Amino acid sequence: MHAAGGGATGVTGRVEAGDRRYFLKWLPDGDALDAEADGLRHLAPAIRVPAVVHRGPLAGGQALILEWLDTRPLGGRQWETLGVHLRRLHHTTAERFGHHRDNWIGANRQDNTPTDHWADFFVERRLAPQLRQARDRGLPPRAVQAVEAVMARAPDWLAGLDIRPALVHGDLWQGNVAALADGTPVIYDPAVHYGHGETDLAMLGLFGTVPDALHHAYGQDPHDRDFQHRTRLYNLYHLLNHHNLFGGPYTQTTEDTALSLLRE
Repeated sequence: MHAAGGGATGVTGRVEAGDRRYFLKWLPDGDALDAEADGLRHLAPAIRVPAVVHRGPLAGGQALILEWLDTRPLGGRQWETLGVHLRRLHHTTAERFGHHRDNWIGANRQDNTPTDHWADFFVERRLAPQLRQARDRGLPPRAVQAVEAVMARAPDWLAGLDIRPALVHGDLWQGNVAALADGTPVIYDPAVHYGHGETDLAMLGLFGTVPDALHHAYGQDPHDRDFQHRTRLYNLYHLLNHHNLFGGPYTQTTEDTALSLLRE
């Protein structure tokens, strides 16, 4: 096995069987691996993802074995292609927002209990659980109050939009996107649910610049002020999650983002 990473609770790496290579994830407990396998299988009909080869017990713990893919960073027109593929993915719809099971956003559980209305789902299933945890993890009172005010106003900000439950990756930062040798975009490490497709676009830009070509291929004006406001709103969820996982600079960024949303 060629280790690619890991820590106190898990290991990832490349494994070889004869002339075949696979990507292995190993954890003491299997729920996060079940959730990942479920997410990849849901995404696979609409967009390129690593295929699930095996999911089961291994070496006293639990393993997920995936297809090995030789990948490289996106470049040039591959961003435009990704926009087209994300638009196709988000045309996969359901009756309600949520998913048939909970899953994980990083090391935090993600509540996917189905809900009929997007604003209710985003406030109650996304922001509220993270804010409860953030209080316990030292988010300053001024930031807590700002996030609470955002939660109260979010339904008005989202009112009037025709948002249908779209299949989303759910954790689509740029570290979870790459390209194959032929230029095909591939995504992985999902936190799948049915939500607003713009949440994937929002997170793509959270930790890096996204070329306008992606948005135009998707069918969205990246400079539209309402879209930019929703992008900050949706990324508040991920900033809260990063505060809860890592603290540090994410604490101030969470507060700054919530206050900027209220000023606009």
